[in-house]
Amino acid sequence: MKRTLALTLALTTSLSALAGENFGGIELDSSIPAIQVRTLKEDFSYLYSNPVKSVDSEFQSMTGLSKVDGPNMYNWLYNRVKYIIGESYQMRGRYIVKKTGHIFPSTPLPPSLVNSTNKYARIMIMSNVGASLYVMGKQEKKLTGIKLNGKTVFAPSPRVGILQVGEGLFLERLLINTEPSSEANKIKRLGTIFHEARHGDGHSEHTGFIHNACPPGHALSGYDACEASSNGAYSLEAVATKNLLENCLTCSNEDKTKLEASVADAFSRVVLRSHLKTEEQILAEIATYQRVIEFYVGYLANNPPGAEMSIKELERLRAKVKDCEEQLKELRTPMTAQTLDPKPEGTFKEVSVEESSQLMDRSLRK
Repeated sequence: MKRTLALTLALTTSLSALAGENFGGIELDSSIPAIQVRTLKEDFSYLYSNPVKSVDSEFQSMTGLSKVDGPNMYNWLYNRVKYIIGESYQMRGRYIVKKTGHIFPSTPLPPSLVNSTNKYARIMIMSNVGASLYVMGKQEKKLTGIKLNGKTVFAPSPRVGILQVGEGLFLERLLINTEPSSEANKIKRLGTIFHEARHGDGHSEHTGFIHNACPPGHALSGYDACEASSNGAYSLEAVATKNLLENCLTCSNEDKTKLEASVADAFSRVVLRSHLKTEEQILAEIATYQRVIEFYVGYLANNPPGAEMSIKELERLRAKVKDCEEQLKELRTPMTAQTLDPKPEGTFKEVSVEESSQLMDRSLRK
């Protein structure tokens, strides 16, 4: 990834906004529209109360949960999601706070820093801004945070758990069916939240489990929408969606097909090689370049006055052949996705399932 970390979050905080709300221990900021707040509360309630009868082994392995049930799945999320702000929240000016004197871990920064934003075209879906604040702070050697409802929340770890939600998470055309509160749509949104929660994990070079650019040949080639690890954000989104789908009580066959397609799409983002060409395609490219090289070699032998431009073209074509040969070597080398250590950097407090359950039960009783 060659783009620098950029928190490109546009917004304006309304002076007349109502106070934020705490639900299940998660602070839902006043910048989130009321209808989105209601939907998020329903989604978290659904997850917590989920009567899990079938457990997906990949989901259990990837989350490290010894027991997969509603309270434990919610606790896993709660340890990575503590605050959610709306798309209109300003991530600039007086809303950003910095403090010197904080000692960050002496580990390397990720080689490529990007904002972990889940987008569909130009529509924002969700973003883990807490992980971005942590990496920015470490880069500048200043503890960085934001102002939320009259208090400052600093990011001493990517696990601080500040997510920003956009309209894309709730758009009907991006959901599974036309009923926003359906079980299938809850599952789709929760898969996205699990995805963003994963960006709060990782340390050293893989802090935040950042995305990679999709390689040539991929449907999203050039976009930061792929990953090379076997347990990154897209993989977790896929297995979380799959686990919830296996326990869906009201999903129609059409719902199931669309959710399965969503799972397949997430898994398709795990790409290990620098390209997606087949061996036949690479060999055909090499043969084409070789024919053109032979032409230029013959041309140079018979037309020395035009040598300078032709020599440069010959060098370019030979470089192309070398690149194809490297791609062929890579393609013929067995490769498996690396499983990265999810333990996060910095200072954070792990909350027990008993603690998060008390918080959720208190909210559900209101």
